[in-house]
Amino acid sequence: MNRRAAVAGAAIVAAPAVAFAAEGSSHLGIPDPIWMTLNLAAFLYFLYRFVGRPLGAFLQTRRADIARELREAQDKLREAETLRSQVVERLDAVEKEVAEIRARAEREGAAEAERITESAQVEAERFVARVQDEIERRAAETRQMLAAEAAELTANIARDLLTRELTEADRARLLERSVDALASFQAED
Repeated sequence: MNRRAAVAGAAIVAAPAVAFAAEGSSHLGIPDPIWMTLNLAAFLYFLYRFVGRPLGAFLQTRRADIARELREAQDKLREAETLRSQVVERLDAVEKEVAEIRARAEREGAAEAERITESAQVEAERFVARVQDEIERRAAETRQMLAAEAAELTANIARDLLTRELTEADRARLLERSVDALASFQAED
């Protein structure tokens, strides 16, 4: 509040007091309406001085803190998105490699089957089956390993963010969604 506004406010508040000054009793020789006006003006000044300014400073500081925390949260969200895209790229590369390995193993198995006798053909089929099982097992292990890494990284970032920002209701809803997502992920495998 600037000085002009304070003077204008005091004049507005004091105007009725001057009009009624001739009527009533007095305190310390000051008529009641003027006394009450001065008392109110002093109260409003002290209220502004000792409550308004510190409260305004606190709110300004809090606003700056919230803006900083929001920027940090956005940075962490971008980092989480980057990590997620890296994990997706790794999974795509692993799946492509698995497909190449499977195609190569099938070609080798077919060539081997043409060169050997009927008994060797049975053995070759067993070999191809073992190779495919191994490929699938390794692919599943690799997917699980990458999913676990991604989940751990995402969980760490999310835990930091969520510890500061989530309410209990938000946490319950997030837990339910996570369980549903894990169930659908396992169903895809």
